[in-house]
Amino acid sequence: MSNEPASRGNFGEGRQLSNIILESVTEVTGTDPSRLPPLYHAVDPDALDRVFASDERTGERLGDGHVTFVYHDCVVTAHADGRVTVEPIDGG
Repeated sequence: MSNEPASRGNFGEGRQLSNIILESVTEVTGTDPSRLPPLYHAVDPDALDRVFASDERTGERLGDGHVTFVYHDCVVTAHADGRVTVEPIDGG
């Protein structure tokens, strides 16, 4: 497990937030993606994608703020500006 939180730039740009969260948790924990528990055990991935969706006409994000939850022994925070941070609960 890495001691550094993972940060994955913009989850807009055609990429779903839920997929970036899975990639980030994989990076931080060193867990094979096929071994991660389903994300829906921690949060509703479809709802999460909708919270920070972008307007189809303007490309501007519709949501504001951030959402934080625990997933696979990590604290995951998705920010309205597109940042995703993942920090191991045990600190490494």
